[in-house]
Amino acid sequence: MTKSELESFFENLKEPVQRYKENFDKRIATGFNVFYLISDYYYRETFHGDLIAALLAPNEKHNEGNLYINLFIDMINEQKQLVDCQYYQTPIVIKEFSTNDGELSGRIDILIEGDKHCIVIENKLNNAPDTYQQLPKYYRDLNHRGFTIDAFVYLPLDPNKQPDYSSWTNNDVRKFISKRLVIIPAYSINSVNLVENWLAIAEEKTSNDDARFIIRQYKSLLNNLTVDIMDDREILDIISNERFFETTISILNLQNEFSNRIKRDFINCLEDKFKNLSGYIFYFDKNRVEIRNTSYPSWCFTIERYRNNQWWRGLYYLGTKPIAEDEVCKIKAWSNHPELTEYPLGWEYYEGNKSYWDMPQTLVIMRNGTFADEIISEVQEAFLEIEKQKLPK
Repeated sequence: MTKSELESFFENLKEPVQRYKENFDKRIATGFNVFYLISDYYYRETFHGDLIAALLAPNEKHNEGNLYINLFIDMINEQKQLVDCQYYQTPIVIKEFSTNDGELSGRIDILIEGDKHCIVIENKLNNAPDTYQQLPKYYRDLNHRGFTIDAFVYLPLDPNKQPDYSSWTNNDVRKFISKRLVIIPAYSINSVNLVENWLAIAEEKTSNDDARFIIRQYKSLLNNLTVDIMDDREILDIISNERFFETTISILNLQNEFSNRIKRDFINCLEDKFKNLSGYIFYFDKNRVEIRNTSYPSWCFTIERYRNNQWWRGLYYLGTKPIAEDEVCKIKAWSNHPELTEYPLGWEYYEGNKSYWDMPQTLVIMRNGTFADEIISEVQEAFLEIEKQKLPK
């Protein structure tokens, strides 16, 4: 890996990475969102189905009549010219429409029923897998009922998700469905998608303030949930290109090597500093740093991973003498390990999706030495607090 190879590699990545960052920032800019406040529900399939059906139904309390359903049909026709609005002047929107073709039963997530015509909506916004012959069994049931099926609308969260064709054994049925199938993801750059081609237009055109608020919030939620909101194919093309692939692997290996080196150096630095302080004992393994003071054998200052890559630092009380809560009123009691009696002194704990040790900002302060000095200061302050509050040693 030469200097010129590295320069060429990063020059090629400069613009796509900037675009990636802009799209990523857009993705996470959800802000205060009511659907996150009911987080037990927004990831469920029925949540999305209920909300979409409520917008589509002309007789719902949004009081916009056919506006949203007409815009939904416009979105379908933008991808494939399939639906004639004249058959949907007085549409009926049905959730969880039960089907049975004589052999297989099922439930259509949303059925839009028009004048002898219909639109099947299969909601995969939780990225659930298809059931066996999912769309074919709907076709057979509706065909038997005498409906003309104008469109099968497949709504995935992941723009790359496709229906499972493996069980579609009848070629004629497969051809019929394929001609009428439109895959409309929640969000996707440069293709028809639910956010830009339906919700954004509905938000603009609605005169109902409550509906506008709900649509805006739902649009924001889908942006945030989308697996592939940014078009990262350009970056993947660059880093997997034969010309750059070896450089990519080398950089990844270097990143892991440097991160581990910084962490090893930090631990060594911390240990050396405590060796120069009278009365301190230092211990380290991969998940835990322990710092003890010989004058306070019942206490241990600890930095450790306790669950899900979350890290905490503070004091453990390992003694047997009970301590009443009012005795530690100045140092917030905290317990997360039922096998120990612990009274950490209110120092910070760090939570995140990745290990605290691996966060870039942590690696930076580890390397520049300030984190070791900060730990030493906290440890000394912690043991002084034990003496100050006359806690059992």
